[in-house]
Amino acid sequence: MNGEELLFELPGAGRALFTARAEGNLSSTQGDSSESGERAREALRARTGARRLARARQVHGSDVHVWTAESPREDEGGLVGDGHVTAVPSLGLTVLTADCMPVALGSAGAVAMLHAGWRGLAGGVLEHGVEALQDVGGAGEIVAILGPCAGACCYEVGPEVHEAFGLQAGAARNLDLRAIARERLQGTGVSEIVDVRACTICDERFFSHRREGTRAGRQGGVAWLS
Repeated sequence: MNGEELLFELPGAGRALFTARAEGNLSSTQGDSSESGERAREALRARTGARRLARARQVHGSDVHVWTAESPREDEGGLVGDGHVTAVPSLGLTVLTADCMPVALGSAGAVAMLHAGWRGLAGGVLEHGVEALQDVGGAGEIVAILGPCAGACCYEVGPEVHEAFGLQAGAARNLDLRAIARERLQGTGVSEIVDVRACTICDERFFSHRREGTRAGRQGGVAWLS
């Protein structure tokens, strides 16, 4: 990261941006300074140039919402789900994370943003996201961006988590979310995968529930069509 902006181009007119602690706590319900969450989200919206941010209450599942020009205005608490896809320009698809992995997808004419913790990965949120991207008209090659998340260096889990992926924990209890995501995305035919190699647990530039507990705020991943 080294202080540079985590902004990426996606095919066509797509963009993806990942925030850090310096951009504030984007949640209005969790972590320190949550009372400033709305202001932090508005700053993010202005930074992307999006008309509005599309969000949902995340439940570590695999449901992906399709946003159209007719979609009603929904805020956290209205919709429930862990992914968003759209072919509508200037709509910022947003997920909030504090160790889970934000994953952006883009192809010509469509973008998606997914919230992928271990439960979501095991439940197929990435596969559902790729399918939804294609269903709304995303054409040609698909590019994926894996945002900051708990790294294999620090993310220790129990044997039941390894079993959820058909893995044997053995002596090593750490889980590599990025490797699992990469394998699953390649299995769907994603042509290019860009990895932001930042571990939210040991890199204090990011919020981390593992490190900070209930004090942890939430950074965000947002994808949009210009």
